[in-house]
Amino acid sequence: MARMITFRTIITVLALLSLITCPTLSEETENTCPNPEDDCANTDSKVVTPDDNATVKEPEDPSCPSRPHIVRCAAAHLDVDKNGRLERSELEAAIDALPWLSRGVLKIIGSVDKIMAKCDADRDGAISIDYDMDATTETCLASCFKKRAFKGAFFPDCEL
Repeated sequence: MARMITFRTIITVLALLSLITCPTLSEETENTCPNPEDDCANTDSKVVTPDDNATVKEPEDPSCPSRPHIVRCAAAHLDVDKNGRLERSELEAAIDALPWLSRGVLKIIGSVDKIMAKCDADRDGAISIDYDMDATTETCLASCFKKRAFKGAFFPDCEL
């Protein structure tokens, strides 16, 4: 049975390719907000209300999801055993679940190795949600484009 290549599949492949092959894509261009008053690089997605000090979650900017949002979504959707670490096998399983074209292109260019190299700060073979994600802010999902591509590929509907 022949599979039809959709526009979304092509966009996903292109986004993932640049996520892996372009470690420093013009960060000043990528992090430019459509609205100059917004702060795309703002990683704090919670606001404390003055009335009752309750924490209220603000909606994520779809053009530039915050890094904490991506980390929460990765923990919820990719960390299968819920141990707070994204092991190589879990990352490989997530890639295997992608459309066939995206998966094939990523496997050819060695994406798991590149993602692990950029995001596993302590080189223990797993990306810890706490330590590694805090230690790799400059190399792992550092731009709006990369965060958008990662979310779009692995958990497009995540609203955590």
